Formats: sequence, structure tokens, C-alpha cells
Amino acid sequence: MKPDLNDRIQNSWDLTTRSLSAGTPTDDLLFLPYPYTVPCVSGMFQCLFYWDTYFANLGLLRSGRAAQAENNLRNFIYLIRTYGYIPNGSRKRYLSRSQPPFFGMMLRDVWETTRNADLLKEGIDALKRELDFWNTRRLSPNGLNRYSCEGDRSFYLSSLEKYERRTGVVRSGDREYLGMNAYAEAESGWDFCGRFGGLCHEYNPVDLNDLLWFDEQFVAEHTNGDEQKQFTERAQNRKETMLRLMRAETGVFCDYRYTVGKQSSFLSCAAFFPQFAGMVRDDGGIDVLLRALELPYGLQASEPTIGGTFQWGAGNGWPCLQYAAFLALQNCGRPADARRIAQKYVSMVETCERETGHLWEKYNVGTGTSDAVSEYGTPQMLGWTAGVYQALLPYAQKT
Repeated sequence: MKPDLNDRIQNSWDLTTRSLSAGTPTDDLLFLPYPYTVPCVSGMFQCLFYWDTYFANLGLLRSGRAAQAENNLRNFIYLIRTYGYIPNGSRKRYLSRSQPPFFGMMLRDVWETTRNADLLKEGIDALKRELDFWNTRRLSPNGLNRYSCEGDRSFYLSSLEKYERRTGVVRSGDREYLGMNAYAEAESGWDFCGRFGGLCHEYNPVDLNDLLWFDEQFVAEHTNGDEQKQFTERAQNRKETMLRLMRAETGVFCDYRYTVGKQSSFLSCAAFFPQFAGMVRDDGGIDVLLRALELPYGLQASEPTIGGTFQWGAGNGWPCLQYAAFLALQNCGRPADARRIAQKYVSMVETCERETGHLWEKYNVGTGTSDAVSEYGTPQMLGWTAGVYQALLPYAQKT
């Protein structure tokens, strides 16, 4: 009898573990002191990626591999100590940028599973340093944060060429500035998308600021005295600013273009993050998002755009966004909606795996097949696809 998909996933996680020793030539790879998890068994994405690993850890923790989840966390602590932040991935080419800051949530998950107090202490110290990175090198004048990157003119010009090649969008204006914005969008993890109109650096993204709110709140919970007070105030100030600048009359939280003082009206799964992170518990705006984004097989990354083709856009369902929306729905008292999203994702992944023999990086949630738009092909993936599957499977099976 063929093992079910969950069993096959559990037996496959070790195939994504890589390791380096101090004497190993790394070429483009950054040294990591502990075994680490890569998103794909073979082919693309053969390094430790930042936000991918949070979702892979969901599966590792549910597959009896808490030790490997701890290894991943320790590698991120090492990167923060070495560079002051977590790069997009553990390659030299990624040192120009970070990625959505899921380190705090990763630390919480590992702590709740292992109760390793020494690792928690190391993690809190590293998290405070990562927050320093975001609040110095990625701070906008209104006190909220933005995505950005570091590079020179040639780097930015080449990044704009990549953006144009992958999306089909040719933008007019200062090409160096537009290229810097393209790599800011790469730091967002949403490379590429219609959320920012090619000007990511000019926005306070709702998902980024919710993740940082979570981090500030989490540090406050695990410190004492003046430090606890400091981080509690920082989290409260961020929440108040987000409520004032980002929440529309519909209840939806919007990316905020701080350079012109205006909310974006563009709808995307990023708007689930206030409930996902637990910053708010009401369901304001949820119905608007479900009507705009839910398709027969799950949630598309965003509403359609006019012009250009973006893989973080209409039609494509990314596993990480299905999980964020699922947890947001759970947290705001919408269990039936959460279960429906879980069932759609689990069913789609199982059906595609039966038909193709593989899990995939992203899916077409209009047809239930492989992705609708791809800028570099669609790799076979364990990583966040499997981790989210294992996390949502128990809820999809409930009646």
C-alpha cells in the first residue's frame, strides 16, 4: 500500500538537509555552522532562505524533527551575529537585502515546542539586533518600516533589466532609482508584484510592519524592567500608527505610500497579516478580502493588475499566503472560513501530487493546477509547500 502524502513528506525532510564544515569551500555560499534546510531536494534554491524556512519549520516540527528546526534557528542567530541581519538567503549575492522578518515567529514556534531556555535567550538577543537593523537601515520618516536594499549603480541597472525581463513591464524615469526599487521589492519576498507600482521603497508594507510589531511584542514578553517597557511602547506605537495610517474605512489594512501620504487601494493577501500576527483580533475587512481574492482552489496573491505579468499576483496561490490567511481567519473568529481555506489548499496539493508526482512552489488557484504565472519556471518544492500542507492537514480533515 502506497504511503499517504503526509507520510511521504515526513520521510523526505532529510533530503533537504545540507551542511558545511569550517574547511568546506563555499564559493558563493555563506558559511553556516549547523545543518540547514533548503527549499528543494534538487535543482533550484540550494541554500538557506529566510522566510521560506519559517514555513518549512512548520513541517519539521510536525515531523519529529525539532532538532533540525533548532539548527535552522541557530544558523539565523549566527547570520545576525555575523552580518547584523538575516540575508535573503545564505549566498554572497543575497547580502544586499533581507526578506520578510519571520525570525521572531520562528523563535516562538521552536520555543513552544522544545522549551529550550538557553536557545530562547540567544534568540531574543539576536532578535533585538535584527530589530536594530530594520529600525536604522529600513526606517521611514513616519516611524514605520520599508523594504530597501544596498548596491551601486551597475547593480541597480542590472536589477531593473531583470525586473523588465521577468514582468514585461518597462518603466520610465531614473533607471538607477527604479532598479533600487526593484531590489527593494525582492527584499519584500513578493518579487515581483503589482502592490507597489514599481516603487516599493516608497511604501510602508502592511505585512512587514505587522511582523515587526510581533517581534517587538515578543521581545517585551521575554524581557523585564525598562527593556520590557521599551519594547511594549514600541509595539503599541507601531500599532497606533498602523491603525491611523493603514486601516481603510472598509476595515482592510493597506500598504501606505509614505512619500505622498496615501493608502494604496490595491488588495492583496498581505492585508491578512494584522490578524495573522495577532495585532488585531476583529474581522474588519476580511469579507472584502475574501470576495476579491478567493478562487475555487484557494487565495490568489492579489487582485488582477493591468499590464505586466507578476507571479506574486492574480491567479497564483502561494503556500505561505494560504497559511497566513488561514491563521488570520482563525485568530479573528472565522473558523469556518479558515477550515475552507485549509481544505482547498490540502485538496489542491494532493490532487496535483497524484497527477504530477510532485509538490510545487506555487499553484494556480483558479484551475487547481501548477502556477498561472511564472517568472523563472516552477520548481518542484518541499519547503514551504510541504510545511504548510502538514500544518493545515489536521484542520482540512475536520468536519
